[in-house]
Amino acid sequence: MASHDTAAPDGKCPCCSNPWQAATAGFFCQICDETKDDEQKKSTAVRGLDRSNMDFTIDPTSNFYTHANGNWIKNNPIPSGYSSWNTFTVLRVKSQEDCKTILEELELKKAELGGEEAKVNLFYESAMDEEKIEEVGIIPMQPLLDMCQDAADKKDDKVAFAASLGKLALQFGIYPFFGVSAGPDKKNSNHSIAQVSQGGIKLPDRDYYFDEDKEEKRVDYKKTIAIMLTLLEDSRASSPTDEAVAIAEKVFELEKTLAEAHMTRTENRDPHDTYNKMSIEDMSTMCGNTFDFVSYFESATDGKTPDQIGDINLRNVKALQKVAEVAPSVETDVLLAYFRWNAVCSCAPYLSTPFVNAHFEFYEKALQGTDQLKPRWKRAMEFTENALGEALGKLYCAKYFDESSKGRALAIVEQVRQALEDRLKEVDWIKSEETRANALKKMSKFGVKIGYPDKWLDYTPLEIKDSDDFLSMVFKAREFESKEEIKEINAPTDKLKWFMTPQTVNAYYHPSLNEIVFPAAILQHPFFDKNADDAVNFGSMGAVIGHEMTHGFDDKGRKFDYEGNMVDWWTDEDGKEYERRVQVMVEQAGKFLVYGQAVKGKLTSGENIADLGGLRLALRGLVNSKDYDPNSKIDGFSPVQRFFLSWAQCWRQNVTEQRALQLITIDPHGPNELRCNGTVSNIPEFHQAFRVKEGDAMYKEVGSRVDIW
Repeated sequence: MASHDTAAPDGKCPCCSNPWQAATAGFFCQICDETKDDEQKKSTAVRGLDRSNMDFTIDPTSNFYTHANGNWIKNNPIPSGYSSWNTFTVLRVKSQEDCKTILEELELKKAELGGEEAKVNLFYESAMDEEKIEEVGIIPMQPLLDMCQDAADKKDDKVAFAASLGKLALQFGIYPFFGVSAGPDKKNSNHSIAQVSQGGIKLPDRDYYFDEDKEEKRVDYKKTIAIMLTLLEDSRASSPTDEAVAIAEKVFELEKTLAEAHMTRTENRDPHDTYNKMSIEDMSTMCGNTFDFVSYFESATDGKTPDQIGDINLRNVKALQKVAEVAPSVETDVLLAYFRWNAVCSCAPYLSTPFVNAHFEFYEKALQGTDQLKPRWKRAMEFTENALGEALGKLYCAKYFDESSKGRALAIVEQVRQALEDRLKEVDWIKSEETRANALKKMSKFGVKIGYPDKWLDYTPLEIKDSDDFLSMVFKAREFESKEEIKEINAPTDKLKWFMTPQTVNAYYHPSLNEIVFPAAILQHPFFDKNADDAVNFGSMGAVIGHEMTHGFDDKGRKFDYEGNMVDWWTDEDGKEYERRVQVMVEQAGKFLVYGQAVKGKLTSGENIADLGGLRLALRGLVNSKDYDPNSKIDGFSPVQRFFLSWAQCWRQNVTEQRALQLITIDPHGPNELRCNGTVSNIPEFHQAFRVKEGDAMYKEVGSRVDIW
């Protein structure tokens, strides 16, 4: 890495801001370490790996995941209130505790607060006021229930019916039948349009309505609908009425009918199949003109005309056609129950204890295996983040984010990016120089965001006051969010927008923006530690960076060009070879079993490609770094060994059987253990570092693998 005596093109230090241009020009400092004296440097402890978390009785070549994490797994059972316990949840809890400290400090000076700070304090304070929430019951929900009644009553008036559903969306964030949002036009990424997607079901996925192994969950679900509808009539009820049981069965059948036309999770990953751009009028025609989408959109967008709304993208054609076919013919009593179920399911966590418990018993206990409701403050924190996430994030970054982390993070980004560039130049299965040039151009145009937004969300229009009850505040926050979304419809794409808050422990790649984003909260141990050695940071944060970069070239990301437009920049021969290599990974993933169920290789393929590619790029970045010494050792481990151990320890986890099976059905990321062992088994450097012999099974696995990146 270059030192401070090297001048950056813009004269800035990457540690002190977020200058991607400076980083790509080759200017780095080592977290401003040049400002420390030698004695201070010597006293800085090197951290990263904890040997006590490892299980040395396990051969790393037989089960590397357990070798790296065995003792941690034994010593860290899942705490009450959680369905899994892993690095992400540990840091999530830390983030919540940090935010709790901020909110407690705000409470001490509440009389002095104004603006966003006052809103954050008031919202959290109201969320914590259980006594008042219990006292008011469902009274704050009455305007929503009245609108549900109004919509059902207008079923036979096509215009009024659609308009009522639009109001449910705008004012209360309730979306029966389908969802509406805004996002970049896949073929014109500089312009954002309305996105209409399948919806109308309250089980986690369409497969829950049909898979044989989920019959028990379906039974529990219908009981939940019945008890919730009963509680709306009598909040003291301990069991559902016969009438509620009967109508719940009909609500379930309505949802099942809608689910039949839904795309699967795997199908929904295809950017071509989910791109159907058209006018609202054409959408109505495509759906048989039985549902008035014009009236719906005018109402849902707070009075925008079709011309102002412009073209929309209908993500799931068959699902919307099914809605238009079914909605007008549903019996009024069933339709009303369906609307009320949508409403109460959405509001239950914010209501009194019977609603909270009923929601928990199904959505967390039955579906995920969570044994106990989280403490009130954690739930209140989640509610506050949902409503005022960036306002709280601004306070979080001011207090807890180490600005100096940006510099070293950017340095790792650049080294991993350089590894990707080198790899793209040498990969031999790309035969066309045209394809290669386009790939390199896309790589060179990667945007990067680290820490927090350059432009924060303005919460001025969100007006909440002391006299508001908590649920009313929630509704106001939802309407604010809806109106923010409306601003993006038929408008230039906001490229400064973040899709995660800074206190979120995660990262993402956005194909339409061609950017990688790393919120502040992930830049901490064990993902990132400025006092740890390079091998540990590259095995954790470096691999995360490489993972997000590789998403730009996974089986979905590769279909977008350097500007984020869905353009086929591959020659036919190179495209076919790419898909052949993807299929090898799909088939390999499908051989992994979780509680007897096979991993969905096609659903997880994007994440599997990103894991393997990201890990290899990070390793290459480490080996190519200026200070890399293959013969050095820390705690008896070489740099390459520490690299892989760091990767494995980032993905350690304990998880309930229910949650693991849910992830198999709905989550493209898959269980963490498979991410670790499934990835390292494909990398020769791992086998060399841990001395896997030629006759070993894992060595044979490597011999048969097909690399993509």
